[in-house]
Amino acid sequence: MSNLDHQNPVRECRTVGLLAARRMIEAALDHAQELNCLVSVVVLDAGGNVSALARQDTVAAAVTTVAHNKANTALALRQPTDEFARAVQSNQVLVTSLCAQPGFALLAGGLPLIEDGEVVGAVGVSGARDGKDLDIAMAAAKALHA
Repeated sequence: MSNLDHQNPVRECRTVGLLAARRMIEAALDHAQELNCLVSVVVLDAGGNVSALARQDTVAAAVTTVAHNKANTALALRQPTDEFARAVQSNQVLVTSLCAQPGFALLAGGLPLIEDGEVVGAVGVSGARDGKDLDIAMAAAKALHA
């Protein structure tokens, strides 16, 4: 171990809390309604645990799983899922390998939640069409700081 490890063996971890997660869910659902979309929204804390989740009436349960996977992917990769998918699309072996991993989704709609340069959680949205998942996820992420 380095000297640094001996001086500071415990690291503080900032994470999204329940009140902020609820605010984000409400912002996402309001924006989905404006866009006439039915979605599932999942907010994860920094450890990958569900802080809040909403599935609108008539949305299939599988859509919620995809929203959770998008949030998990954004958290694990520490970048938006659509950006990562574009970056790796030319490497079909990597895409196939990543898509085979449980809990991964290389689809637009997953965003890391960043506070002062630190990832404090993630949001995933699924169920909308025509690329609106990302737009709804962005509305949720913006509500983190409201």
